[in-house]
Amino acid sequence: MWRVMTLIVLMTAVSQAYAVAFCSLRDPVQQIQQMYPGYTDFSSEIRDLKPSIALEYIEKSGLPIAVHAKEIGKHTLFYIQEGDNMSGIVHVRSEPGRWGLIEIAWSLSPEGTIQDFLFQRCRGGDCKNAETLAVKDQFKGLNVTSVGSLFNEAGEVIPQSLPIQQAFYETLVKSAAKTLVLTQAFWSVPQVMNDQGG
Repeated sequence: MWRVMTLIVLMTAVSQAYAVAFCSLRDPVQQIQQMYPGYTDFSSEIRDLKPSIALEYIEKSGLPIAVHAKEIGKHTLFYIQEGDNMSGIVHVRSEPGRWGLIEIAWSLSPEGTIQDFLFQRCRGGDCKNAETLAVKDQFKGLNVTSVGSLFNEAGEVIPQSLPIQQAFYETLVKSAAKTLVLTQAFWSVPQVMNDQGG
């Protein structure tokens, strides 16, 4: 019996560790410096979002996106400082890809528009091409309202002429939409814990 209990405890701990890894920056200093070369400091905050609140925000947005319950829960938001001003927020999202999970670090302005993104985990030929200006420019400046322009009336991602496959582009668009909506939703709940960084 004690072996079964030990196994359950270990599985729970591993599951929680994976959950944290998939929604947090693996190397915050390096990745934040890459997206915010002029940053002076950052702090991180873990927030716990209830599925009901997430669904409420998704419905309110009118975006054709769906999230699995495991995509919600606890997530880490990183707040980036440049001098006395907050210059952005970094929110990491995990998406299923052809070759396994894709972990995307999305950089948002304090007003909630996309500034940049980078991959901290990605396999396949599209990964490098997706970090080119041709692709990134499709997302820069988008917010919860304007990201809807990337979908047609049937809720499908509108094809673009880009150096990546359509399926990969669709993954990025849906991740961007979820990031924008859920970051808004995460901000609506009180913080769970605060860790200083940088």
